[in-house]
Parts: sequence; C-alpha cells; structure tokens
Amino acid sequence: MFQNIGRVALEMYLLFQHHTTLDMLRTVTNDLDLFTVTGHGWHFVKYLGPAVVVVGPDCRSERNLTRVMAGPTYQGIFPKVAMLPPTVQHCIFMIAVPPLYPRLEAVESLGNALATGKKAVTSTYNLLGKMTSSVAGVVGGKEAVAQGFTHVKKAVGKGGLMGSVLNQFGDLDVAEILKDMWTHESKDLERTYLIRTLQGIAQQKGVRVTFLSGDVNCCGAASVHDPSRPNDHKTMFQVITSPIVAQPMSNYMLRLLHNNKTVYVPKNGTKSAHDVVSDTQEDMVETFGSDSGGQPREFRKLMGRRNYAVFWPYDPDALAAASANGFPVQFGMDPAVLLSSVAGGQAMQQHMLQQQQQQGLAKLNIAVAFVVQGEAGFAGTTQYGPVVIPALEFGQ
Repeated sequence: MFQNIGRVALEMYLLFQHHTTLDMLRTVTNDLDLFTVTGHGWHFVKYLGPAVVVVGPDCRSERNLTRVMAGPTYQGIFPKVAMLPPTVQHCIFMIAVPPLYPRLEAVESLGNALATGKKAVTSTYNLLGKMTSSVAGVVGGKEAVAQGFTHVKKAVGKGGLMGSVLNQFGDLDVAEILKDMWTHESKDLERTYLIRTLQGIAQQKGVRVTFLSGDVNCCGAASVHDPSRPNDHKTMFQVITSPIVAQPMSNYMLRLLHNNKTVYVPKNGTKSAHDVVSDTQEDMVETFGSDSGGQPREFRKLMGRRNYAVFWPYDPDALAAASANGFPVQFGMDPAVLLSSVAGGQAMQQHMLQQQQQQGLAKLNIAVAFVVQGEAGFAGTTQYGPVVIPALEFGQ
C-alpha cells in the first residue's frame, strides 16, 4: 500500500512541480531538467542568472532510518557542483529538512520522560480507580469517583500537560520527526560528510554555499563558520522558512530549542561531541529581536509564525548608485543595511545588470529578509533581517 502511495506521489510531483513524467525523463539524453544517479530520486541544478545556482537533491526517495541519501548519489551530485562555471558565486542547496538546526536531545529526553510518566500515571490511576470505585460502590459513590479519576487522566493526557508531545496513542509524537532531522544521531556522520565536502568544494571554486530549508514549522537563520576567519570558505548559512499551511510551532517547543550550547562540526568520519572544539562552529542567528508591536522577544533565534523569505542581490555601492540615479528605492530599514522593498530590489537588479555589462561580473552579496505574519493573524506582516550572505573571495 505504501509503496503504491509513494509511486503515485512521485508521478504527481513530477507532473505538477516539473511538468514531466518518468517516461519522458528516461528518454531525455541530458540532465538540464532533472537527473537521477541511482534510479531512485530525481535531482536538479538550476541557474538563476550567471552568478547563482540552485541545487535540489531529492532527500526523500532514498531516505531510511539511518541515511538521507545513498553514497553513490552524493558521488553523482558533488561533481556537478565542483564543475560549475567560474561565473557562479553562490550555490543554494534546497534541502527540505535543515542541516543546521538546534539540537533536539532535550526534546527527545523530555518527550520520552513524559511518555513514560503518562503511561505510569494512566496505569496507576486505572488501578486506583478500580480499587476506589469498587469500595465506593458500597456506599453509592462509584460513578462520582470514576468521573473524578477520568478528569485527572485527561489533565495529563493528550489534551493536557503532555498533549504537545504525545499522540492519541500515548506515544512520543515527535519521535519520527526527531529521527528525520539531519542533527539526529542516526544522520550525524552523513551530515558531517555533507558539510565538510561542500566546504572543500567552496574553497576550490570560490563559491559561497547556502542551505534553504523548511519543514520545521518556524523560521530563522543559522550558520557554520570558523570563528578565527568568519568569511572564509567554511562559512555557510542556513535559511529556514516554514510553515505556510502547517500549524506554526508552539512557544513550548521554541523554548526547548532556544539554548546557548556551543556546537561544533567534527572532522569528516567523526561523530559529533559537544565538548570537542573544531575549526567550524555552528550558531543560530538572533534575527527576531522584537515583535510586530515593538515588544522585546524572549525567543530571538526562531519564530513560530507563518512566513516566507525574500532573497535580494545586495551591493551597497550599487544601492547608493541606484538611489542617486533616481530609481524608486524604498527602505524598510537602515539604507546602509538592507534594501527591503520590491521596487528597490528591482532597481538594484537593473543597476547591477548595467554595471555587469560595463565592467564584467561584480561580486554579488545576497540579503535575506523574513516576512512574518503579524500577531493578530491576518492583520499584516512584519519584516525581519537582514541576513547578509557575502560573496566568497577566491582562495579564502
């Protein structure tokens, strides 16, 4: 049954997302649209002009409990990135689940504790309820006692204290979500392999690598970097934007994800150990300092609201020139920091295109802004950011 669900889902994905079919893909002799390495999963490499490439690896078709993608798939994708044209400055990997994300050991530990506690409480109250109600039956209070124990069980059940962690069966509801994460121990070595290999390609090509992800019901940004050389090839940014349809993350979960634990990316082939320092540190970016009403926020790294992210080319010199030339540049923030309007973005793109035609391809920075739904639901949006992703100087 599930194999057929997957087969139909793949057919619909190819048809509605890529306007193609498996039969058409298998008769195509080039991989400019989609390509497969192992026969399971379809990947793409798309150009957004000469300087930006988007890589979309299929992170579902080969996924199991211990891996995201098979080894041969990496060996087929990495060479395509390593052989990108010299004009490419930014390589954006669209990966559904963020490789850079707060560790969830506390969530898993708490969830397991609550699951164990819930079952213990249920068993105990079932036993006590039977004993007490049998005695109460003698004096005519059996129904009242049974009703009282039912209320207590509800208070700690799926609708009460443990409701945000346990499903309707009393099991850990986030267990499968945790195992799906790159940061879970079952994917730890593969995640390190992905990051370290892309760092090596970034150094060889002079290309800045960025991850764009969702699937975690919140928005935010993260980075890995060398604290002693913050702009070299080891620096990679993670942009997280979700959800549009799914229910946003609760403050309860956000609290568990906000911690000040310092995390490092280990050497290739080595499991992560929080107390082992390496040349690559991982941090969440404090992007959300205040709420839409101006009140200070307690949780500044992740926000549990519906949102989307906007990517703009960012060049302070081009921005100033565009404004001086009379383009309709508008700013939602300090003009020296971020160009935030659609009109301003179009103006900058136009000016940068003219500059490139006259002087060749200039270094391209990217600014990312988060547009977040207001506190009152549909009462408007608030823009947060920017997260500025700098171009990588060749050889750094």
